[in-house]
Amino acid sequence: MTVTQTSLDALAAHTRKRRDAVRARVEKALKELRRQHADITISSVSRRAGVTRKSIYRREDLVALIRAHRPLASVPDDSPPPARDQETSIVAALRARLTAKDTQIADLKTTLRQRDRTIAALHGELEKLHAAGS
Repeated sequence: MTVTQTSLDALAAHTRKRRDAVRARVEKALKELRRQHADITISSVSRRAGVTRKSIYRREDLVALIRAHRPLASVPDDSPPPARDQETSIVAALRARLTAKDTQIADLKTTLRQRDRTIAALHGELEKLHAAGS
């Protein structure tokens, strides 16, 4: 039996078609599992999609797709939240930066008022010079 380019092309097309079909079935299974708020594992997806786990594990793109749809595990919070009257170091640092910025803004406003007064005085001088020159 000889292998021709036509038979190789047909085999490649069939392989692509099967791969695409498996991916479509896995995506459909993921949608259904998410709608039902069911656990999303490779086993549950393979059962729902009607494919073997080996088919999924062989394809890294499918494994990544399934892992991306897994819900994030909650991390237990062992430490109690700080009391209302106690500030964390982050809040204290942010408060200090905010105070510094408020001071900087007040200084800038003072500088602007001084410049506005200087500009007004110079406009007055220009008007006097213009009036005297006319």
